[in-house]
Amino acid sequence: MDDFQLYLDQALSNIELTSINQNTEYNAYNIEEEIRHLLISTRSTLGITQKQLSLVSGVSQANISKIETGNYNPSIAILKRIADGLGRRLVVDFVAWEDI
Repeated sequence: MDDFQLYLDQALSNIELTSINQNTEYNAYNIEEEIRHLLISTRSTLGITQKQLSLVSGVSQANISKIETGNYNPSIAILKRIADGLGRRLVVDFVAWEDI
């Protein structure tokens, strides 16, 4: 092993990484649950059925039902179609835990 590689190995062994999994707030956070609740509450507030949302979003009623029951994790593209159907804009953000 050359000197530079030895130097790198020693330098890297001194770095202490803290896993995000050690953050209890992170462990309690469930994005799928948040999406599920947002979809249900927004649809309910607007007074539309799953079938009506299906017609305006192009997402099948079966998939909307699966999202709302937690049996399907939609892609960003599906969420955007649903948001468009709800007359909303989909916003994705990375927020520091301290700001929550």
